Amino acid sequence: MKKYYIVFIISLIIINCKREYGEYYDPPKGQKGEIYLQLAANPALSDFVSAIDRVPGLKEELGSSGLFTVMAPDNDAFKQYFAKHPSYKSVEAIPVDTLAPLIKFHIMKWMLFQDNFLNPGLSHTDYSQFKYETRATVKYTENMTGSARKLSIFYTSKMVQVYTPNYFKYYGITATDYSDVYGAGSVLNDKTKMNVMGASVKEIDIAGGNGVYHIIDKVLEPPMNIAQELDNNPEYGEYNQMLKKSGLSYSYNSAGTIAQGNHGDANNDGLVDSLWIRNYNIDANLDVENPMTADKKNQLSLTAFIPSKLAFTQYLNTKLLKNFDVIDSIPMHTSKLLFQGNITNNLDWPSRIDKGYVTNILGDKLSSVTRGDIISVKMASNGLFYCTNKVIEPKAFTAVSGPSFFSKEYWYFAEMLIRTGLLPSISSDDVKFTIFAPTNIAFNNRSIYWVTTPVSGPAGFYRISPAGVQSGVSTAEMASIIGNHIIVNKELSVGNMEDGFYPTQNNSFIVVENGKIHGSERDTIPEIIEPDVKMGNGYFHGIDKVMINPQKSIFTLIASSNPTTVTPQYLKFKELCGAAGILTKDFGSITAVDANKKFTLFVPSNEAIIAAQVAGILPKTGAVKPNTPLTVAIRARLLSYIKYFFVPEQQILTDGKLTGQFFTRKLDPASTPGNDVFVPVSISLPILTVTDSKGTKAMVDLSQPLIYPQNMLCTDGVVQIINNAFTSQY
Repeated sequence: MKKYYIVFIISLIIINCKREYGEYYDPPKGQKGEIYLQLAANPALSDFVSAIDRVPGLKEELGSSGLFTVMAPDNDAFKQYFAKHPSYKSVEAIPVDTLAPLIKFHIMKWMLFQDNFLNPGLSHTDYSQFKYETRATVKYTENMTGSARKLSIFYTSKMVQVYTPNYFKYYGITATDYSDVYGAGSVLNDKTKMNVMGASVKEIDIAGGNGVYHIIDKVLEPPMNIAQELDNNPEYGEYNQMLKKSGLSYSYNSAGTIAQGNHGDANNDGLVDSLWIRNYNIDANLDVENPMTADKKNQLSLTAFIPSKLAFTQYLNTKLLKNFDVIDSIPMHTSKLLFQGNITNNLDWPSRIDKGYVTNILGDKLSSVTRGDIISVKMASNGLFYCTNKVIEPKAFTAVSGPSFFSKEYWYFAEMLIRTGLLPSISSDDVKFTIFAPTNIAFNNRSIYWVTTPVSGPAGFYRISPAGVQSGVSTAEMASIIGNHIIVNKELSVGNMEDGFYPTQNNSFIVVENGKIHGSERDTIPEIIEPDVKMGNGYFHGIDKVMINPQKSIFTLIASSNPTTVTPQYLKFKELCGAAGILTKDFGSITAVDANKKFTLFVPSNEAIIAAQVAGILPKTGAVKPNTPLTVAIRARLLSYIKYFFVPEQQILTDGKLTGQFFTRKLDPASTPGNDVFVPVSISLPILTVTDSKGTKAMVDLSQPLIYPQNMLCTDGVVQIINNAFTSQY
């Protein structure tokens, strides 16, 4: 028993002894010692080794059993560094707080040889990978926006960028791109095929037992990210101030705070030491060291085109403050779009600008940006940072939507364009539009208000009843309302608005009659109060009323049991529908070819139906006595007859734009199972004329719109009244 006890004690002593590399974990025969010893053995790296020695704990870390890749600047590289920073004459003169992140930026995790960089990733063909995690983390504090409170900001480790021929080929990057970004002295190394953020890799693959080092010709300085660049350069002070006002929030990073051992004010000096994350609403990656795709599988980079102080001040004074009194009165959506127009989710090297490949996060192709607009360029830790001599506006500002973003009167309309997702489509250069934008007051007159602090729910648009009850306006309803004010594929100025029906974004119509416009709600006739604002892809007009979309379906219009909702001229047709047994069914079931497409219903007038009933051709209903007994056979025959008046997937209007032959929903008796054939109808002009399959004609009556209301627009189509009952189809 004593023997086992002694063995146990010896085991404990061995386990608890500190194990230096190679002392207990013997390296393979012939393998060199730890990476620190290999660096120290090279006299050309003496400055770098001295720097390692001055960083607390770093020498010991490099002597541990971990795996490291070191990009080691030689002594000549340090001479260049001291010449660039004349306040430092030697490594010993650099403050430790400055030296630590500087040196750790040269030390990567894992053991990466040249081949790993040339052929990265598990597949060895993932040439999109070029950023590698280093040991460097940079402390950063921020005065919380709108508060004197100082926050420590959490960041992951800095990433170093390693460029290879495969990476350059993969993205079409040129040697000129590299020198444009990193300076004229930055040349691609054809021998080692590796460059690191302006530095050339002179020697490769010098391995130790726990790592490998490569020698580079420059000292790498950890770059700031794009948000930090904006914070630390007075050139962008006003731009940055407005950027933060447009949407910057802070979230507490619990894991990071616990990891560093701080909880709140750790040292009782009145400062909050806890770690926080800055959240920019224009782009979630603006203050992130290593942007990743949503699935965390691929690296992302940004490119920022930031106007100089002069360019931004001129834009502010001549464009923004011309329309808004002070910066604080600029709508949030206007400033947010402005800043988003300057950011891309790609690493857009200069040659991509030359080729017109640059697209911002809004989806706008930045064709207006040229090399001549670039004042300077540098590589930030999360992407490229260009200083430009002009403000790059988003397409939304120069397209037909533009005036709504620069006016207090149309603030609601602009916000709805964003919330409904309609903005990108109407910003296209390839399509022409005409917009009739209602004022904010026009929306208020429809009981629609913007509510910042609603009774329940987030800020947004609410319909408020006379009693003050709030109900949210859904995105779908907003899209329906806004779409009714946008004419597609047509540029209409006040002078060239001809009478007719103009298709809108939501497949409804804006009607022009005698120089006046209206939607499907005929009693709402807006006045054009701000006409003919010509923009890049169409005309913008301001109007004083909201044109509501169709509120009723054709079924409701024709077959409702509420007599107040049925137009008098539809009553006899309604009776026939009831006799056929379809009053309780949606007419869409009759026309169900495509539920998303609209249809036309030609309703025979009361007079035409009564004449056919009196003649004994159609079943007698209502006041035409005696009423016909409705057998199963008669109901089936009547249903087939009624289907003849439905033309699916077409909205046939009196403007004459749709003529020719169309198929109805009446099934041809010659049809066979599985091979449906429908009976056609023909549409001709000059007055809209309907000719049935037997050659009988019917016309619409445009002379008495109160008695015979034509072009009745509904949610699912349009209704026309004709003067013939087409009894040959019964």
